[in-house]
Amino acid sequence: MQPSSWLARSQQWLGSLPAACVVALISVSYAVSYAVMIFGSSGSALLQAGLPLLFVTSVLGLLAISFTSSLPFMVGGADSNSVGLLSLMVGGITGVMQRSSMPAAEILATVFVAIALSTVLVGLLLTLLGVMRRGNLVLFVPFPVVGGFLAGTGYLLWTGAFTVLTGHALTLDTLRAGIALDWRVVLPVAIVLVGMLGLPGRKFDHPLALPASLALACVAFFASLAASGVSFAQARALGWMFEPLSAGNVQLPVSLSWRLIHWDILLRHYGEFLALTAVTTLAILLNATGVSLATRREVDFNRELRSAGIANIVTGLFGGVVGCHSLSRTLLNYRFGSRDRQAAVIAAILCLLCALFFIPWISYFPKPVLAGLLLGLGAGLLNEWLIKARRLSRGDYFLIVLILAVVAWYGFVTGVALGVVVACMLFVVDYGRVSCVKMEFTGASLHSKLERPVQANAELKRLGQRVFGMRLQGFLFFGSANQIVHRVREQLQSPRKYIIIDFRHVQGLDASTSQSFVKLAQVCEQFQVTLILTGITERIRRPIARAAFHGTPPKEFADLDLALEWVEDRLLEQGPLEQSDHGLHVSLAEHFDAPQLASLFSRMETVDLEAGTLLFRKGDAGDSMYFIEEGLVSISLPLEEGGAMRLRSFGNATIVGEMALYRGQHRTADVVTDRPTRAHKLTLSTLRQLEREDPATALRLHSYVVKVIASRLESTNEAYRLAY
Repeated sequence: MQPSSWLARSQQWLGSLPAACVVALISVSYAVSYAVMIFGSSGSALLQAGLPLLFVTSVLGLLAISFTSSLPFMVGGADSNSVGLLSLMVGGITGVMQRSSMPAAEILATVFVAIALSTVLVGLLLTLLGVMRRGNLVLFVPFPVVGGFLAGTGYLLWTGAFTVLTGHALTLDTLRAGIALDWRVVLPVAIVLVGMLGLPGRKFDHPLALPASLALACVAFFASLAASGVSFAQARALGWMFEPLSAGNVQLPVSLSWRLIHWDILLRHYGEFLALTAVTTLAILLNATGVSLATRREVDFNRELRSAGIANIVTGLFGGVVGCHSLSRTLLNYRFGSRDRQAAVIAAILCLLCALFFIPWISYFPKPVLAGLLLGLGAGLLNEWLIKARRLSRGDYFLIVLILAVVAWYGFVTGVALGVVVACMLFVVDYGRVSCVKMEFTGASLHSKLERPVQANAELKRLGQRVFGMRLQGFLFFGSANQIVHRVREQLQSPRKYIIIDFRHVQGLDASTSQSFVKLAQVCEQFQVTLILTGITERIRRPIARAAFHGTPPKEFADLDLALEWVEDRLLEQGPLEQSDHGLHVSLAEHFDAPQLASLFSRMETVDLEAGTLLFRKGDAGDSMYFIEEGLVSISLPLEEGGAMRLRSFGNATIVGEMALYRGQHRTADVVTDRPTRAHKLTLSTLRQLEREDPATALRLHSYVVKVIASRLESTNEAYRLAY
């Protein structure tokens, strides 16, 4: 390595030192605080054994996330929400085992395996979500269910704080013990709450606010002990402090015997494992979004899930707790100028040094400070999801309160499961109120892409009210399908002959909807109306095919345009127009007198074309137009992936190619004959000759073309109006 390169690298590492020191200081504060939150209420022995696990999480989380994240300055570690769940899980496991008078070694082994197992399982699921690129799936969790779950977590954190302060579980009988707390216990609790929640009208958002409030609360606690003459031994006897810890008695999970583990107790807490996964995934996505917005950097959410998954797998193998990305520490690291992973690496080293020398001092951590942390965290969740959530709709807020009540009374699994069921029911009810009809139309307002003579278009407009159609959207189930039946029944009070139902924009339908379409077919048969279904995919056809249509089954077309063309043909056959009225000469005779018509045809070239003949190719010069006497041609747009899309078709007594001719531009699409066609070709040079030699006929021709274009524009405008 060149000296200049070594010097630059050294300066880079030194430049990262301030950010690393601050990140390490906050990470150590969180590690100690979270360790007390998780293990503090279960006895000094468990706290002494569990404290190193938080330092394991801090060190490995910093390293793993910084090396695998899409942002190298990302900082990871234990998260308050997951720690709150872990404290509830550990408290529940130890409470059950202590009431059964189980040995301390078995309690320790079961708790440690529960923590390591939950961390590894969370890591595996996060990695799987990231690899499968399913990061957005978590966004489909109903919002009120998440809110109720977090509000329930806040309540349970309050009950844990009550137990830490009084030594009793929160009940109506023990509530008096919480009211009669000593002022030396209340003072540090209040200081921590101010640091976490702020004062009325002011909140302390600085990342150092929590560590500073913890330090101040500890100082106030010890000062109150000194002022009142209470020794450390007396404070421990009163339950205000932890028993002395020694660094030499730390037990790591790797030294535990598998025979000491109570797997049956672990299985009872499967709900906490699932809750940890959901909360951690949400925390990762929300924190990553916050980092992206604050730093204006693009974040790969699936990669962040994989990053957190790898970090938790590695941490779990060493017995650590669940961790994820930290929004506050990452932004602090960024604001200190860190743009790479050096600060995280140095911070991990500093955390490791603290773990080696800091553990014995935890016995001087006041329990009221722990209670303040639990109360502050719980109050923040309850304030966000119980007080501020009142701005939500009544149904959503009711669901949050319901889940909170069930969680408080029956536990997490029951509360969340009930919340999901109720949320699904509310969603079905709300979705049933949303119209599944994207567009309604009649034959007078929407036409097929087949261009017809002016007289035929006028006749179709007159007869168009005999046709009623609906373009559906979304996912159909029994409630929304009944809307269709009800709407069609209303429309059949008018003289209708054809009902068209288009499924092009339908994503799917429930099996129960098949009976609704049977009812629809029966209604149409009762009124002697033809039912037509269009745009049906195989996925939609299967549920409909299960229905038993006892009468005439509905007609099916591949798309709406083909159905409209078929219906228009039937209407014209039943109308007063004769087939001979559709001829080119008859159609033009309404716009030209006989001499003018003869003058026009004398200058045009008659061509007979086989099916599949290319009249124009996209990009050709617009130097001619065709009058279709008999046959069918279509404008098709070539697609990049191959094939072509039909834009419009032209039948008897229509014109094609006039737009490019009049605009003097190149062709914008291909025009191909669909069947043997006879046409009359008018070139640009012939048109100019007609303008010089027979101005009256040329003027009539221009007027006719304008009317045709105006008619097409009217149809297009009507179609857009219906669509939007």
